[in-house]
Amino acid sequence: MSPARHVHVSPGAAHLRPEVLRLLDTWLPGQRWYPVPAEGVTHEPWLTVTFPGVADVVVALLRLAGPGLAAGDESLVIQVPLVLTPTAEPEADTAETEAAGLIGTVTTASGTVRVHDGGAHPAAWHAYLAAALPGAREPEDSTELAGARRISGEQSNTSVLLPAMAHDAGHGGMLKILRTVALGPHPDVVIPAALTGAGWDGVPRFLGAVELPLPDGAAGHRDPAEPLAHLAVLSELVTDATDGFELACAYAARDEDFGERAAELGAVVAHLHVVLRRALGEGPGLEPAGFMGVLRRRAAEAFADVPDLAPQRAGVTALFDAVSARLAAAVERTGGVVPLQPIHGDLHLGQALHSSSGWKVLDFEGEPQRPVSERVAPDLPLRDVAGMLRSLDYAAAVGQTTDPHWAAHAQVSFLEGYRQASGDAHEGTVHAVADAATSGSELDVATAELLLRALVVDKALYEVVYEFRHRPAWMHIPLAAVERVLSS
Repeated sequence: MSPARHVHVSPGAAHLRPEVLRLLDTWLPGQRWYPVPAEGVTHEPWLTVTFPGVADVVVALLRLAGPGLAAGDESLVIQVPLVLTPTAEPEADTAETEAAGLIGTVTTASGTVRVHDGGAHPAAWHAYLAAALPGAREPEDSTELAGARRISGEQSNTSVLLPAMAHDAGHGGMLKILRTVALGPHPDVVIPAALTGAGWDGVPRFLGAVELPLPDGAAGHRDPAEPLAHLAVLSELVTDATDGFELACAYAARDEDFGERAAELGAVVAHLHVVLRRALGEGPGLEPAGFMGVLRRRAAEAFADVPDLAPQRAGVTALFDAVSARLAAAVERTGGVVPLQPIHGDLHLGQALHSSSGWKVLDFEGEPQRPVSERVAPDLPLRDVAGMLRSLDYAAAVGQTTDPHWAAHAQVSFLEGYRQASGDAHEGTVHAVADAATSGSELDVATAELLLRALVVDKALYEVVYEFRHRPAWMHIPLAAVERVLSS
């Protein structure tokens, strides 16, 4: 890949008038990608980014401060790209507001300025594109933005479809502006770049990224060759693609067998784990006490938050006790070699696209509010497997299938596809779950099967808490899953 063009970084609110910042204070809490409840939160200018030769595009990096929020290097930082256009008119018409993301109009000492959300404005799109892909044309003669449009409904980032963008792999790009910016190399840049570099076609081809360099004189303990953070990622556009969760829900709504598609997806996930291990290397061995300690802490928090989980406390404790004992024995038997490795970390059907060329996996950023160090930490591939099993259960419920075996059949098919692709079949074993669970590990079948059940419960407990807080009408879906796994 060619090196990306540099952006210019200034400390604080350089290039941004106080009037603009006050306008953002009002506008930001209403955005879907705003990462925290707004009450008591203030926005502190940290850095300002500009693009060489582009006068009207300014990116504000704002630290969120308030009760319960971390400070300093651990603080939450949001990225707010802006397009600032001088105007003689104090107001804009409705069409401009909708088409170009007008936030508002402010009057400053130097005149009246219209403030646009850069996530919805072609001028900002082109600035990011030029920074990520050095071959991008200049704005005045560019055809790269023909037919470009922002994807509506996205909650954590802002993505822009670029159907006319040309690149080495053909035409079509997807620009993702990372609304929450974390210090360090971003996993949604590092992992797709490594997978593309390894020649794997199960991920949209990585084309480039916009790096945030260290401000002059601010290296400190950081490696000046490494970016301070990433602002955006550019990848190949997957044409005629369908969101994996929407596809599965449509199958469920028709009571149509999803087994073949699930098996194909299982094979892709198995290949993903193999290529990740080869491209990025293995991590340390599993430390059972620490690993299970995290599961126990999460479960305790879920029981404290959701009273409806109380009947399942004893079953979860017994399951985790059994897993702890088996893991300790497995580590002792193998001399401590139960390897961890890079994984997706937040895998579900919505992180996969299906097209005429098959499945592709995307969105490797993990939970945006977690530190990057946690999101890129090596883990067990089984965690991704558990996430996909839970997603298939959700698809059955949301799609309202009348077939009581729809989810179970899709899950077994996914596991069988995963097992076969991993090349780690265990003859004589009748449990597809156990077969798949042992892929890429040193665990025996019984231990792996039990561990997979624990990880499915861990994910379902997380879902119960989420639904309790945000979608109470859906809480029955993961609650039933917890009870079902514990009774199996």
